[in-house]
Amino acid sequence: MTLNDGSVVYAEALWDHVTMDDQELGFKAGDVIEVMDATNKEWWWGRILDSEGWFPASFVRLRVNQDEPMEDYPVKVEGGKDDDSSSGTRRFGMGQTTKDQMRTNVINEIISTERDYIKHLKDICEVRE
Repeated sequence: MTLNDGSVVYAEALWDHVTMDDQELGFKAGDVIEVMDATNKEWWWGRILDSEGWFPASFVRLRVNQDEPMEDYPVKVEGGKDDDSSSGTRRFGMGQTTKDQMRTNVINEIISTERDYIKHLKDICEVRE
């Protein structure tokens, strides 16, 4: 996925993902995945080398600085050649870029996590009373 500014969005795998379906993307913890579609909150479409597929968004974290050179990350490169992604600009939904959508997904995940945390704190306080 190439964004308007020509950058590519990458995510780093936090855990291994063993595929259960031929349309899923398998990876190991530490692998860097090119995120091609993040319009779904739970399952994203991505690429590693010549493999593409769906993977759980909760198994990865977006790279903090998308502008960092890929040489800083342990990416598998086949035959010493980088994967050429010249798919052009993609937009999803009502004029949102995928980068905007991913930012929204991350914010929504943080809000959801904080709500769960507060609920658990309330439950703990109520039990102690």
